[in-house]
Order: sequence, then structure tokens, then C-alpha cells
Amino acid sequence: MNVSRSQPLLRAIPIVRATARLLLASVGGYAFAAALAYAVARGLPMERAEATVAASLAAILAMPAAAVWVYGTPRLWHAAAGILGLTAVCAAIAWSIGQPV
Repeated sequence: MNVSRSQPLLRAIPIVRATARLLLASVGGYAFAAALAYAVARGLPMERAEATVAASLAAILAMPAAAVWVYGTPRLWHAAAGILGLTAVCAAIAWSIGQPV
């Protein structure tokens, strides 16, 4: 009888994992793309408008790449560590470059 009570919980676990991957791919991918865009825009030795366009193009490619990484990695923990780690590295690079002049 205890098995029948725990069955809905066992069915909900894949839903929770899928929801976590969806949130990680969308929110984490967006955060990664934004951090990458800021770091690239600050790091390129170009005019502001040209650097912004180049950084936006890089960010457009980064978000789907992050989603592919999240859904392609077999373990959710590895996907989260990869996305959050890359976001932290890009944010640290952007922060170390400094504010625009």
C-alpha cells in the first residue's frame, strides 16, 4: 500500500527535473548571454556602437548554445555548474575591465 502512495511522487520527479532544466536553460542562458555581451562590449577596442553590435551578435549565439549545453549534459548538476561558472567568469571579466569612460 505504501508503494501506491509514493507513486505520484515518483512521477513528479521527472517533471521537476524537466522544469529545472527549462529554467536553467532560459534564465541561466539569458544571464550568461547578458554577461558575455557586457564583457565583449567592454573588451573590444572599437567604437561603442560597433562593440555593442558585435557583443549582441555574440550573445545571440551564446543563449542557444547554453540551452544545448543544459539539455545535452546528462546530469543537471553539471549543467548548472557549467552555466553558472561561465556566467561568473564573464561577469568577473566585465567587472575587471571597468566602467565605460
